[in-house]
Amino acid sequence: MKKIFFLLTFILITQFTIAQEKQGIVNYGYIKSLLTGQKQGEEYKAQLLFDSKRSYFVTQKDSLENNVDKTEEVTIIEPNEANGNVGVINLSGSNSRLITNYVGNQVYFEREKDTLWSYVMGMGNMYIKEKKPTISWKFEKETKKIGKYTCHKATAPFRGRDYTVWYTTEIPIPYGPWKLNGLPGLVLEAYDSEYKIYFYFKNMEYPVKETIKISFVQEDIEEKRTKWFRYSTYLKHAKDLIETKRERMLLVLKDHPGVTVRVVLEEQYIEIAE
Repeated sequence: MKKIFFLLTFILITQFTIAQEKQGIVNYGYIKSLLTGQKQGEEYKAQLLFDSKRSYFVTQKDSLENNVDKTEEVTIIEPNEANGNVGVINLSGSNSRLITNYVGNQVYFEREKDTLWSYVMGMGNMYIKEKKPTISWKFEKETKKIGKYTCHKATAPFRGRDYTVWYTTEIPIPYGPWKLNGLPGLVLEAYDSEYKIYFYFKNMEYPVKETIKISFVQEDIEEKRTKWFRYSTYLKHAKDLIETKRERMLLVLKDHPGVTVRVVLEEQYIEIAE
């Protein structure tokens, strides 16, 4: 009888815990300034969905931006008196334009599997599966308020850039925008040392009122029809694309005598190193 009682108690507690599973949605702004830095780039909407077991981050997605025009641009640099002898030629003939698609840039993380699945735009529909990278965070003394939350500062080198993040232990879940995970609280703000990548907090609903599905959108991560690449393959593919772009730029420069190129093509990617 006691065994039955304890079994029933365990089942009830388990069911209660599942029912009480908290989920959250964070809305960020994302300023992507890979060419110039200092938060002088396109501004996108970004979103993080999470519970205690998983998180899903997405940005540059059509449905977030209600963006119809998805034309990519090619930009080179030329002398300009009004800008310290450096200006911009827009080869597509259009001004700054958000680049999105129906999927967006995605990062899905499962804590139990300690694994990240991600989709990278502009890489030939490339899906990447990798063990969650370990980020060697250094905890700083500074704190500041973001919204109603007290946030703590941490810094670390990661994937070729030096990042600063502000996280809150008031929500003790180790997630953040993009792949900036592994802290003792939710990351509300993050940026690299040159502000080429800048995520800032807009608002949050936690816990959410209605249950949300947290999964890799448009693709089932267990589907065999999806080809998943290692992160090392992504880096090689990025290097090949860089070389192709460099060759294209050299051809364009032949028609623009006196043009000075100051773009480091390698830095046009959010991840530029292992």
